[in-house]
Amino acid sequence: MDKELIDVDTEQTLFCLTLTMYHPNHQDQKVFKGISFSRKEVIKADAVVAFGRDYNICRYPLLSNRVSRIQFSLQLFKQFNCSTSTFEIKNLSKKNKLYVDNLELDYLNKVELPAKCMIRFGDFQILAEIEAGDSDEKFEICCEKSNVSLVQDSFIPTMQPVPECGTLNAVEIDENES
Repeated sequence: MDKELIDVDTEQTLFCLTLTMYHPNHQDQKVFKGISFSRKEVIKADAVVAFGRDYNICRYPLLSNRVSRIQFSLQLFKQFNCSTSTFEIKNLSKKNKLYVDNLELDYLNKVELPAKCMIRFGDFQILAEIEAGDSDEKFEICCEKSNVSLVQDSFIPTMQPVPECGTLNAVEIDENES
């Protein structure tokens, strides 16, 4: 029997987190120096994956003076009484706010990472996309680099005030008119 064959009944697919990264100085090779792009990295499920400026602590170093030593972390987890895993993101920066879509995270705040979302801090933009899997042992992270901004003006929704009693009237009234 060939050792290369895999038992289909025991084969598990890995969760894959694809992170497409953009920084305005992306041409400067130092910003993403420690990141291997277009390569899937297999990570143990219990690992806390750190992103930040500190090369010794962070698995994914982001070399910019506007990034904290440890900016944020990602970790695979399961909700209580739930069989499926997902990722959480935690802001570990005391100086910089972290935005997940339009949700602002202060120091030590954490949230469940949506299946597709935009992570922003400083000048960095990271489009995160989760591909579900069923393994409790490992997951994959694949980093890609974008040469164009990932945030479009239309990405940030404009909020219109809504009056308490009905719809917003578009007619402007000059307060000086009697």
